Amino acid sequence: MKYAVIDVGSNTVRLCVYDVLCPEKRKFKTIMNRKIMAGLAAYIVDGAFSDEGIAEAILAVKKCIKRASYLSPDRIDVFATAVLRNISNSAQAIAAIEQGAGCTISLLSNADEAHLGFVGASSRGTLDDGALIDIGGGSTELCWGEGAGQAVSVPVGAVRLKESADRIGPLSLALAPLIQQAPKGDNVLLVGVGGTLTTMAALFEGMQTYDPRLIHQMTYGTNAIAQINDILKAMPLEKCLELPALTAGRADIITQGLDIAVTVLQGLQTPALTVSTTDLLFGQLLELVAQ
Repeated sequence: MKYAVIDVGSNTVRLCVYDVLCPEKRKFKTIMNRKIMAGLAAYIVDGAFSDEGIAEAILAVKKCIKRASYLSPDRIDVFATAVLRNISNSAQAIAAIEQGAGCTISLLSNADEAHLGFVGASSRGTLDDGALIDIGGGSTELCWGEGAGQAVSVPVGAVRLKESADRIGPLSLALAPLIQQAPKGDNVLLVGVGGTLTTMAALFEGMQTYDPRLIHQMTYGTNAIAQINDILKAMPLEKCLELPALTAGRADIITQGLDIAVTVLQGLQTPALTVSTTDLLFGQLLELVAQ
């Protein structure tokens, strides 16, 4: 069977199509992986999703559905996270996008988002003694197990930090709920997912063309991450865009995402972070297959 999974996020709308080879042994093949830099968080005005944002979301979701349809998947599932969760007109916006794109959208809760990211990242590497950080556009999740009370989400992501830094205030305080409850110390394996961290890994590896196989489970020290963040902050945006790994829509928020990563790493007293390219989308696939 083929499954198509679409994630409507704050910065990107992502599509993955998987060929389910052997669900019992978790054998899957990714046959399509696409993303649209929709920048939907920019369409939140006074806490509500605008009509223009709804139109952009419809366009992006329809494009993903059309692309997926070329591969004749057995099912197409669409879900959304913080961009449609943390708004005052969530129900109305989702209903309008569903009608315009001809689909049904599942809205993930904070806990669901953290859980699915953990499931996706741990599917191809153990997280028994570690934690997962998922830095999104509108929120950041930290999860260190699948039980109750082992996940925390805060409405602080790379896009939201760029647009609302004054309202968010000191980043260490805004991220404190993540840091206070999670396991800490040198022996904690911190695994990171999301566009900020995969882009960071691509920069470290000097990739000319993005290949997730080359960065999956690569590990980078906290000091090295802080240093590359300082280098990027000192570069004009036009120079950042000359780097192959930094695309439009990512280059202008990469340092905000890395600020979040460094703050959490330092707060957890963890010396390094391991990047995973299996994340929320893959976790959603595993949940769907298990149903």
